[in-house]
Amino acid sequence: MADTHTTPLPGRERALVTGATGLLGSNIVRLLLKQGQEVVALVRDLDRARTLLPADPRLRLAPGDVTDPDSYRTLFAGVDEVFHTAAYFREYFQDPSLTEPLERVNVTGTRLVLAAAAEAGVPVFVHTSSINTLALRGPEQPADESTPPPEKYAGLRVSECYPSSKVRAERAVDEMIRSGRTGSTRVSVVLPGWMWGPGDAGPTSSGRLFLGVAKGAVKAVPRLSNYVVDARDVAFACVAAARVGRHDRYVVAGVKRSVPGLTGAVATETGVRPPRAVPAGLALAAASLMELQARLGGGEPTATRAGVRVLREGEDRHITSGLAERDLGVEFRSVAETVAATGAWYRQQGTLPAGPLRAATVR
Repeated sequence: MADTHTTPLPGRERALVTGATGLLGSNIVRLLLKQGQEVVALVRDLDRARTLLPADPRLRLAPGDVTDPDSYRTLFAGVDEVFHTAAYFREYFQDPSLTEPLERVNVTGTRLVLAAAAEAGVPVFVHTSSINTLALRGPEQPADESTPPPEKYAGLRVSECYPSSKVRAERAVDEMIRSGRTGSTRVSVVLPGWMWGPGDAGPTSSGRLFLGVAKGAVKAVPRLSNYVVDARDVAFACVAAARVGRHDRYVVAGVKRSVPGLTGAVATETGVRPPRAVPAGLALAAASLMELQARLGGGEPTATRAGVRVLREGEDRHITSGLAERDLGVEFRSVAETVAATGAWYRQQGTLPAGPLRAATVR
């Protein structure tokens, strides 16, 4: 399938991608390889990376941990750009009290990777944040790059949830820039919406929802909406921000979609009955039950109260991605294309049964 984006981007010799086996990181790796450049992929598990990333002579798999600079400091030699996508997001699927990795990986890890890149004189560093770092705005004045963080996260001294960890990470980046610790390294921050798409091996919340619907495990979803974006479009935005970006922050929220519409598209694609739409309050109660069952029986719940609350906030969000569209040439794929590509990828991985693709629809 042809790439959605037609904006030409100048070439680079070598890039380093953290979180390279993740949903966004893997798509950045593929995009960079497609452009013919060398890529260093920082990964925690080499065997897993070999199964998830392309076998390409220009790709170097390097084991490392973003919280341990000694494991990657030497990798920055000769690197033209760093794409920092590594993040801890499993708070949505685990005991909500397990928040320590949020601060250690998302905040401290970001600070350490940026410091190493600056020390090595890497020209460009692109940090991945989230639209959840933007305060809610009404339709008359949608949130954009200048919007401050939600007040409830602004004064936190430690991360208490995923959105707050991203607020704190952005603050750490900003403090390093203002203090001069980034040296000559230019820093750009990309704020994606709820990412969907192929390559979601984690899986993230979207991948878990996709697979839950496809396997018939999700019977109902909240009657809510959120900003949805294809991870391949975010990957393009990150590379464009590094190559042609003129601003230090880009919102790449995508398009506001209904959750029942999304899951309906997944159901059509995979040939199952779509989940029924229920009020948000009922979905919250169901998520509480799933959390209890997971604690008693082990494993991870398909949905959690934290996840439903984020969707509830998404219902009230109004965001513009106009700057990224104008400045970077970002274009957003349709839900049909995203869902079809995701289904195809899960079939290739053996996660879903092989079968013909079905035409996905969204309402």
